[in-house]
Amino acid sequence: MDLRLKGKVGIVTGANQGLGYAIAQKMVQAGASVVICARDQAKLAQAKSELAELAAGGKVESLPVDVSREQEVNELVEFTADNFGRLDFLVNNAGVYGPMGVIEGIDWEAWVNAININLLGSIMMCRASLPIMKKQRKGKIIQLSGGGATNPMPRISAYAASKAAIVRFMESLALEVAEYNIDVNCIAPG
Repeated sequence: MDLRLKGKVGIVTGANQGLGYAIAQKMVQAGASVVICARDQAKLAQAKSELAELAAGGKVESLPVDVSREQEVNELVEFTADNFGRLDFLVNNAGVYGPMGVIEGIDWEAWVNAININLLGSIMMCRASLPIMKKQRKGKIIQLSGGGATNPMPRISAYAASKAAIVRFMESLALEVAEYNIDVNCIAPG
């Protein structure tokens, strides 16, 4: 059994299903303690239960969080620090496609909401997590970007714009926190 993450603590956002769940699963199987979050409480509770059964020495906790809400983001990071005393990694996976259609015809509020979740939510997660990582003088931030970061996506413009912007933010952040031994990377699955 590979327990290379034994003793490590992390947060995975959007981890009640799909890729976020798979990432959290691999981390708990490698010995990490993981706090998962998502907006859907029922799916989150199910995911926590399943992941706890797979845990190889670490603990699994969960908290319903909308990453576009600063207070909820801060409470998530405080919860992690209070329960584990550290934060070694953050995986920003939470995201939405947003409305699909031509820009003048889509629901503007839904478009802005996609930016709030995909871009600002990830930035707020970093802002809340960095003081702990800087104090430890070590940490890892992994951002899921996606195809929107590399190619135009007509009729899915909120997704494309948010993913392109988050890549540039993460590139900038990587340089900003390098002196604290904090690694920042973007991954575009597929």
